[in-house]
Amino acid sequence: MDSIAEISYWYNLALTYIVIGITWLFDHFRDFSWIIRVAAISLSISLWLILISLYKIFIKAFRRRKAMKLEKRLTERYGDAINYILSPQAPDKMGRDEEMELLGIDSTESDPRKLLKGYKEKLCMARIIYKARISEEAAVEGSRNLHVLLGIFGLIEFLEEIIVKDRLHQKVEALLMLRAFKAPTNQWVANQLINNKRRRVKRLAMYASIMSSANTDLGYFESDFFAENFCMYDEIQLGFVLQRRKSARRKIPNLAHWAVMQKNPQTQAMFVRMMRQFNQKEYCGELEDLFQHNSDSEIIEEIARTWGYLKYTEGEEQMKDMMLTQPDGGKVAIMHALTRLNTGESLNTLLDGYKNSGSQHVKFEALRCIYWYGDEGRQKFLALKASATEKEKPLFEFFENPLTQKDLPLEKTARYHSEYGDNLYSVV
Repeated sequence: MDSIAEISYWYNLALTYIVIGITWLFDHFRDFSWIIRVAAISLSISLWLILISLYKIFIKAFRRRKAMKLEKRLTERYGDAINYILSPQAPDKMGRDEEMELLGIDSTESDPRKLLKGYKEKLCMARIIYKARISEEAAVEGSRNLHVLLGIFGLIEFLEEIIVKDRLHQKVEALLMLRAFKAPTNQWVANQLINNKRRRVKRLAMYASIMSSANTDLGYFESDFFAENFCMYDEIQLGFVLQRRKSARRKIPNLAHWAVMQKNPQTQAMFVRMMRQFNQKEYCGELEDLFQHNSDSEIIEEIARTWGYLKYTEGEEQMKDMMLTQPDGGKVAIMHALTRLNTGESLNTLLDGYKNSGSQHVKFEALRCIYWYGDEGRQKFLALKASATEKEKPLFEFFENPLTQKDLPLEKTARYHSEYGDNLYSVV
């Protein structure tokens, strides 16, 4: 009996018994009022549901306890050896026989994969290796021996079988493990799921494909699926897979190209943020038209931050021209970027930001930027302080109060850090 026929059989059997039970209750309470009959049936159904729930809780607890015992047994037997093999302290490129010796497996064993008996033991071993792989110590390139370890137990083939045959949550778990293992068959595995109807599985498969692909084609970001289902999870996944590509010394795609190609401001901002995360200064020029002809303040802010962080001095004049036309958030981002560039040509623009803004927040951020804009900026700050009005004096008090001086450097509120030195700051 195949699985579908078996499910259908048990479904029909349960339905039959429910109908028999309801019929018996109606017959037994035939002489009572309809309210009592409905109450009796409701009570009986509730009792059955409670019993079924208790049974399911008991079964899950039993299975969980059994799985914990299995994990404990396998960890006691192989755990220390696995942690050592995946650690940076292990010799580079250990051979199969060396790893088997550490695991306590006889090297004459014809097929070590048979040491794990059945589906549950293999899945448990995959989880143990996965936990060791993503640990802080093993996350570095000390996991060069990983694929040999997986091959000893045949876990790559096992996880591929799960993706092809098993249920949804198991497919997702297997794909996450293969991605963490940087398995060479990842591309093939991902292709099995790219057309899956489930959005989570399809998205995960797409990013697994991007991570393992030999080229830099990101056609996924041109798809209707990406446009319709974009969320913050995409930014997390993209950052993860690009970092893995970088670790594997694969080329990082031109993210500025994809920022310009997108129509959704949120996706444009995502790619611009990724540019500064992966230091793509060589592509900053491609953002100039987007910066100059975009009405979305979020895009202006993100491009300004990226130019400031990557020291793209060619964009300084554009930022100076547009600073006063931006809302408060855009003004602050541009002033921070100009101060980070620190070319000595933007002090007047920072002064305009201070003098021509009605927002106390913008005026204060302009003062911070002037304060850190080299020696000339510090002199101008002192001149402004000497001529400050009664309304402006509270802004300067922040710079004199010993309790607040520690918060003057902008890295206290920055989203990323600079390498200026002890006295300068990171720009938001």
